Amino acid sequence: MKIIELKKIPVEEAMAFFRREGMDVDREETELIMAFLYDLTMITLR
Repeated sequence: MKIIELKKIPVEEAMAFFRREGMDVDREETELIMAFLYDLTMITLR
């Protein structure tokens, strides 16, 4: 089985991305969104 490592995107960078896309989210919401997306990606890759 191949081990996959993903680089996590810094929260500040994710917040800036969401802001550019018109989403107004605070730090806590961004952390939750990114944790969900990370978990979803890992499940998909398995």
